[in-house]
Amino acid sequence: MAEYQFDVAPSFAEEDREHVLPIVRRLEELGVTVYYDDDQVVARWGANLVEHIEETLTRKVRYVLMFASQHYVQTHWATYERQTVQARALAQQSEYLLPIRLDDTEVPGLLPTVGFLDMRRHSTEIIARSVVQKLVQHRTEFSPLAPVTPKSVAALAQAKPHGWEYLLYVTVVMQGLDELGQKYWEHFLRYAPRNGIVEHGNGINLIRDRNVQLSEIIKVAVETVFTQTTQEAAFGARGVPGDPDRIVHLGKLFVHTFDEILDWARGIHGTSYAQESARAAARIQAQFADQQLQAMYGVAQNLREVADTLVERLTAGEQLDLTVPLVFEVDPELERAFKAALDRLPR
Repeated sequence: MAEYQFDVAPSFAEEDREHVLPIVRRLEELGVTVYYDDDQVVARWGANLVEHIEETLTRKVRYVLMFASQHYVQTHWATYERQTVQARALAQQSEYLLPIRLDDTEVPGLLPTVGFLDMRRHSTEIIARSVVQKLVQHRTEFSPLAPVTPKSVAALAQAKPHGWEYLLYVTVVMQGLDELGQKYWEHFLRYAPRNGIVEHGNGINLIRDRNVQLSEIIKVAVETVFTQTTQEAAFGARGVPGDPDRIVHLGKLFVHTFDEILDWARGIHGTSYAQESARAAARIQAQFADQQLQAMYGVAQNLREVADTLVERLTAGEQLDLTVPLVFEVDPELERAFKAALDRLPR
């Protein structure tokens, strides 16, 4: 893990200094080392400030707090700082740039998907404590990009930054789904390698078996795995710490359920059918997995988006819903097409 001389440095326009200073001083009270220009008079005296700022923002600070405002995007010096910061953020995969809005001005080069805090809604205390929690999370050396190992989980559980349970769960789920990305893509290509199964008849018995199999996958997930009781056992009731081993296990079960549904459809696409009518009906049946897979993948993407602003939202007192929706609904049009395909099967 890289070592830095400063934990954070604010990047702001001179016109916005009155908003920045209270946050800087509160961070210092909380034990955060801050590079603040007015406190660095000696270091800056006689220095080439362009080189000094570039060196500081790219090599000496862990995080940069960008105070985004109309003044910030209009002044030349703030523009230079912004471009310096964005260049490092582009090259660095881990979090570095922490934007704070003062107004609704669009900042060039800053993606709208990047999580913001907003001084119109978040107090100085919330912003300062959010920074502290970011630092705690970073010092555990736990990152959603790094493999989940017993050592990394233990470090995260010991440090206990705000939302560590959520961060751990999201990481397990997203890493698992990333590994299944090719299978997920192939499902919607309606492709699977031949599995050696050949259906010589009308396929009706095989279709019925598969309906039961999919129903059981969903039923077990909804009634056994992802219940309120099991989620509370993993994440803990309010005020009760979570269990890291159970969180990892629950995340893996989410991925396993997703993979089971993929394999169910893959078995259909990989089967050879002697009769074209049986093949047609089976291929329509495989589409029953579409909505559930898309819903689960959407849940995972939402979890990832929440994780990007996790510390800020939890510090602000927001309650996060970790419920995993596994509702299985069939598109009526797809159901009608399937019924028509079944009616065409020879009896």
